[in-house]
Amino acid sequence: MIRNTRQRKAIFDVLKEEARPLSVVEIFELAVKSVPGIGIRTVYRNIRELVEEGKLVGVDYPGQPPRYETVGDKSHRPHLICGICHKVLELDASVVALVQNVEIPGYVVEGAETVYYGHCADPERCPRRSRNAAAANQD
Repeated sequence: MIRNTRQRKAIFDVLKEEARPLSVVEIFELAVKSVPGIGIRTVYRNIRELVEEGKLVGVDYPGQPPRYETVGDKSHRPHLICGICHKVLELDASVVALVQNVEIPGYVVEGAETVYYGHCADPERCPRRSRNAAAANQD
């Protein structure tokens, strides 16, 4: 039996509150705010256990670190990846017209992943962009 610790609760709460796929580093940086003594190894261990329990699912994108999100009743939604800060943002389905009932001869389609690439428009919300802009202004 796996114990329900405050570290585990903090990790799960971070993922629920952010409501988007997060990397282990992002989870750690947010969880440490509510549990200052939490270590990165504790985050990795708890994520592995939460995946094994079926409470989290891994989300993989080419060229990106593994990310995790809570398992819930929400339907598939497309994502946008910022090319500058690499934040993954889950898009509202109403923002993007999704192609449904895709048929590929000889295959049974069980799911699809739509990924959009771009960058954060607001430098305040994109840490790397704001740092790059500050460095450029000093030159």
